[in-house]
Amino acid sequence: MLEFRRATPGDAEAIHRLNYETFVEEIPQHHPNEERRLVDRFHDTNTYWVGLADGQLVAMCAIRDERPFSLEQKGVTLPPGEWIEVRLLAVTPAYRNTRTFAGLMRGMLLEATERGVEGIVISGTVREQKLYRRFGFTAFAEPVGTVEALYVPMKLTRSGFMQSETARTLRPRQLLAGPVELSSRVRSALAMQPLSHRSVEASRLLHSVQLKLSALIKLPHIYTLLGSGTIANDAVAAQLTGQGMILDTGEFGRRLIDHANRAGLEFEVLSLSGGQRIDVQQLERQRPDWIWTVHCETSTGRMVDLEALRHYARKCETVIAIDAISAVGTLETDYAFADMVTFVSGKALRNAPGLAFVAMRHRAVPNPSISRYLDLAGYDPIAFTQSVPLIQAMDIALDELTDAEIGTHQSKLDVFVDELLRRGAPVKIGDDQAPGIFSLTLPEHLSSLELGRQLMFQGYQVQYESAYLRRANCLQVSTMGWTTERDLQQVAAYIGTWLQKKTATRESDGVKHGNLGVPNDESYDRGVLS
Repeated sequence: MLEFRRATPGDAEAIHRLNYETFVEEIPQHHPNEERRLVDRFHDTNTYWVGLADGQLVAMCAIRDERPFSLEQKGVTLPPGEWIEVRLLAVTPAYRNTRTFAGLMRGMLLEATERGVEGIVISGTVREQKLYRRFGFTAFAEPVGTVEALYVPMKLTRSGFMQSETARTLRPRQLLAGPVELSSRVRSALAMQPLSHRSVEASRLLHSVQLKLSALIKLPHIYTLLGSGTIANDAVAAQLTGQGMILDTGEFGRRLIDHANRAGLEFEVLSLSGGQRIDVQQLERQRPDWIWTVHCETSTGRMVDLEALRHYARKCETVIAIDAISAVGTLETDYAFADMVTFVSGKALRNAPGLAFVAMRHRAVPNPSISRYLDLAGYDPIAFTQSVPLIQAMDIALDELTDAEIGTHQSKLDVFVDELLRRGAPVKIGDDQAPGIFSLTLPEHLSSLELGRQLMFQGYQVQYESAYLRRANCLQVSTMGWTTERDLQQVAAYIGTWLQKKTATRESDGVKHGNLGVPNDESYDRGVLS
């Protein structure tokens, strides 16, 4: 198992050994010595990124932002701007592959991003020019060095990397609940020159999108807003009147409470924490004018049982509003019993973020007492400026979202969970598990931040940075977007192996119980070996 991180003082000796093996024995840049160790002249001001295989250092690079750089000391003039210099790129022969180099590259780019510099400068050996150019490096000066050790001064800007041939490979696959991996056809549509939102073509496209969404949601009226799910839920809050009830399902259930409070609504709260079911008898006793709930609680990956609400709606005249933002597209659901359902473009519908939808059973009625932007009656079809490329991409994405594709969310989740169980991970699955999001809460002695970052170095972006996830020491993997069962299997395999090794290391140290706490961001601060 490969891990990548900034080096600690304990890595110093292994760094000196690999430095010697590479730049004395393999590339004759320095004279041999009996100790077979080479301490870099900038060692005290270097920041090292290292790759470890089963705890053994197998790859490294050194980063400096202190001028003059090594290149400048050789007479090379740097391009204008702020840069970091990467030196001593070394990998043991057994690990010289794309995965190892990609992990180090991600570390370099993370370093450049965190330091806010233009990019990276390196001395690229002439033997690997093809590889460097694939990653977006370009030469900016004549070669320097000796015949035996000849190097080309090269630079890589962050923007240059994103436009390079290999950016598609190095960019982590997004196993997020938004934004998600898009199809090539959707990406092409997003790159089109925008049309006027008042054009006949814009109206035609939106009509096509809304017809397809109506068939998917099973509600006749679809209103399309430019924005995130927050604006869709604000629009719902503006439609509600009387005494209501909100189901507190967790972080996103509480956001509905916040929407309602800001709209000045009167309501009670029914807690569904801990996987509780909806108490239909309680609803029948209280008879609220409206009920508002999420369908999938994004923070936990748990589904709310809508059958209870469906049963209640048959018997009682109550407005039912559902935030289905993390549910629509992950499974087939008939929302015909609901009065209002909100969802967005940038999750399981597999488009870019930016479109928010409110589906309604009855046509919206004009209401001049609320904000113009929230008055859904004006959206017939387009009220204000709209992004036609987003609408066009949505039309394509809905054509691609077949019943079979919707079913892949569950099959990908099954592969993911099966692999975790096969690797001995302590996974518990309830009958309320969502097909689109899986939450993994780590033991107190492990860090979801560390695991999330390691997955990023392996080429997979998962959710772990949100405040509510950090508080819970929780990491989330999503099946939304154009990902594959193989993606989910590989992520689960890495998680399972990582958990095994971290647990084994802890137990070998004689620590079986107790709270070591969750490391904070300081453990990832820029460090200098001494």
